[in-house]
Amino acid sequence: MSRIDQKTHQIVDRLSDAFYRAAGDFNAYLDFRATRGRMFGGALPPHRWVQRAAQYPDSHIMHFSILAALILFEGLANAYFFSKASDLGLLGGWIQAITVAFTNVIAAFFLIGFVGLRSLSNPDRPFSFIAALIGVPVALSFVVFLNFSAAHYRDLLEINEAVLATGTLAGTGEILAPVTRALTFQPFETLEALLLFILGITFAAIAAFKGATFDDRLIGYGAVQRRAIRSAAHLAAVIKQVPLDRSQEPQGVSNTVGSSTYEDAVRLKLDIDAFFAEQTQRALNRHREAADFQDDAARHGSETRSRDDKPPFPG
Repeated sequence: MSRIDQKTHQIVDRLSDAFYRAAGDFNAYLDFRATRGRMFGGALPPHRWVQRAAQYPDSHIMHFSILAALILFEGLANAYFFSKASDLGLLGGWIQAITVAFTNVIAAFFLIGFVGLRSLSNPDRPFSFIAALIGVPVALSFVVFLNFSAAHYRDLLEINEAVLATGTLAGTGEILAPVTRALTFQPFETLEALLLFILGITFAAIAAFKGATFDDRLIGYGAVQRRAIRSAAHLAAVIKQVPLDRSQEPQGVSNTVGSSTYEDAVRLKLDIDAFFAEQTQRALNRHREAADFQDDAARHGSETRSRDDKPPFPG
């Protein structure tokens, strides 16, 4: 076998592999739209199929950067207060604060946002939906209680410092039990503790929102679409590597298998491109319709207000 024939067979093998992979991933994507990702029960009625493209950020770097910034900022904000109870001083307080901030942000991001809220938006999956109905309140209670305990810990540090300054040691034993104090739902005694609690809850809400928008709200839909797009892009790259003669026929791939695979691959790539182009155009049309509706509503509201501003009688 000559080197030209060997190279031709390699191109045909790569083209066949890319074609079957793209076809399988695209069919899996279409099946997911018809079943909404359900493992049992088969396809849903056509009116319940997914009629939109998956919505997810182009890159997750921004999400991870925001999470890291939340953890770092919350840790730095609480490091000084927690350092009063650590033998390592500011370093020990920073380690404690980072641990609390990391637990707070990651629990809110993953348990509440990424898993819980996204599962609640998928009632077609009853098992995950029921689990989310139970799990989201539990995770939310955990995050609130964590921040409540941390704020009480800050309160007890302040109380302990005041007790030591006055020379009375009667109340210093409470410093070791911030969780027990939090379970009694006692109110905060310092403004710093209240601000610490509000800060932790705010960062947890931001982390939960980032978790809910980390991928498409239909669990698994973003993954199958990304896989279909990657396979289509790989197929397009392999098609470009096939040498063509002046008649736009694959050069050196004149056998029946290679030629038919090339034609099927080109047809599949065109079908995938046309499908996603139609989805994009449909999304743009919906966006324009929503914008026009908002403009009409705003114009109608301004006209109503202008009529209401006029006096009921002339003069």
